[in-house]
Amino acid sequence: MRKETLLVVGFLAVVFSTVAVIWFFALPSLRPLKFERLAEASLTIEQSGQNRILNGQEIAQLNDWLQAHTHGWAPLTSPAPSTGDVIIKGRSVQGDAFELALWTGVSGADWNNTAITRASSKSRLKVQSFGDEDWARLRHLIDGQGFEKTDVP
Repeated sequence: MRKETLLVVGFLAVVFSTVAVIWFFALPSLRPLKFERLAEASLTIEQSGQNRILNGQEIAQLNDWLQAHTHGWAPLTSPAPSTGDVIIKGRSVQGDAFELALWTGVSGADWNNTAITRASSKSRLKVQSFGDEDWARLRHLIDGQGFEKTDVP
């Protein structure tokens, strides 16, 4: 082989191995989340401390919403402004713990319509912001149940 050919082959080997290493670490963050179906769940409004257990229809709505929103979740890279305005905790059919922290704009205006979750106990925290249309079903779970509205602190 000529010297130039060896240089080109060596350069391509370095480039492709670098790309392979980067994709090896980046690919797990790009895969869609797998949400297990919830069997039970409760919703807590953090500002007022009000807590209620979701009924079967609400759990079905939440399960449908989770299954429709498996893409677009990114690793949480900066700390959240608070623990969330609303926390939904529950257990899957297999008994695994589930938590979804929601920001409705009360405790952090830049975090409107944002959710943070951990799909399983061994996975990293994932965050995603949603448009009003995607957020509507969660907003109904939060606001549509007779919780008293409070002023912003």
